[in-house]
Formats: sequence, C-alpha cells, structure tokens
Amino acid sequence: MTDSIKRTSLLFTLPSFTLFLCATCFSHQAFTQQTYDQQTPDQQASAQQNTTQKNKTHQQKTQNSPAQIFKVVNEDGSVTYTDTPPPNAETVELDIKTRNVVSAIKTPKTQKVQVKKKKPNYSVSIASPAPEATLRDNAGNIVIKAEQNSAVKAPLYRLIFDGAPVKSNSSGIFKLEGVHRGAHNYKVELTNNTGKTLASSSTQTLYLHQASVFINNN
Repeated sequence: MTDSIKRTSLLFTLPSFTLFLCATCFSHQAFTQQTYDQQTPDQQASAQQNTTQKNKTHQQKTQNSPAQIFKVVNEDGSVTYTDTPPPNAETVELDIKTRNVVSAIKTPKTQKVQVKKKKPNYSVSIASPAPEATLRDNAGNIVIKAEQNSAVKAPLYRLIFDGAPVKSNSSGIFKLEGVHRGAHNYKVELTNNTGKTLASSSTQTLYLHQASVFINNN
C-alpha cells in the first residue's frame, strides 16, 4: 500500500516539475527577447556579430581538435583501437607528427610571355650597270638603278658614290652628270624617313671611258 501511494505521488510530482521547467525556459526566453528588443540597432548588430564570432570559434576548435583514440586489451591479449570509449579503455595520445597535415600547394604566379616583334628584313641590289661594267660617255653621264628584293619595302634609296652620299629618292634611279673618267666605286642603301640605314647593296665598280680631246678625228 505504501509503494502504491509513493508511485501515485510521483506521477503527480513529475508533471508539475515538467511544467515548472517549461515555464522557467519560457520566462528566460521571453526575458532574453525583451532585452534584445530594448537594445539599439547598433547594439543588436554587435550582439549578433559576437554570437556569430563565437559560433565560428567553436566550429574551428571542433574541426582542429583531433579525434580521441582508445586502446582496449581483450581477454585473449589482443589489442583493439577504437574512437568509441568502451569500459576500461585507455586513451591513446597521438604524437603531433603522426597526424595527417598537408600544406596547401602554392599556386605559381602566371608569367606574362613577351612576344618579340620580328624586325623587317630589308634587301636591296643594283640592277644596272653590271659589276665591273665599262661605260663610254664623253659628257660623263651615268644612270644607276637599284631595286628592293624583300616583301617589306623601305621608303627611300640613297646612292653612295666614291664613298660619299650623293642623292636620295624613292624610285631607286640615279642620274649622274659630269662624272670624270676612270674607276668609280658605288653602292645603294635603303633608309627610313629619318635617314637611318635599313639595308645596303654590295659595293660595285664601274669604269667610265671618255674620248681624249687630243685624238685627231681626221
């Protein structure tokens, strides 16, 4: 009879205690919400930021903390390792060197490849007169013609006659007057508009003959 009375009393007591706990939790939640509502927007934002930071810190600690390993010696003397702590288990402390820690691979910086521009390949040659040519003109008139052989064309030709620049033009045809008889060396260069030499022909020699005034034509 006494046990029956105790069980009946316990049945009435447990619901009351449960209602007390619920009421306490509700009151704490209502108090917390009221306190939060009374804060300024800046204070509410600061509180939310602190809560978020605490959650991140806790999460990082949880992720960084290694799992515990337990050692169990069985009845037959064999040893079992587990991460679930059974009765009479011994905690195994792992050396930090045995943990699998992989350093992040550094991504190499992308290097810009500089493409060098190819310089134009200029070329020029003398079309006439032929090398070692002999010319006869009493007035000393000579015509020298040059031409470009490359796909890229230079804007100007320059005639170097007997070691000195004589004329420049865009046609490559040079007409000389009053040249003295004898051997003369010459070449033709290609230049840009500022006079810079871009290419040069080989040096050639011509021979100019003139009739002597002392020769009797009779």
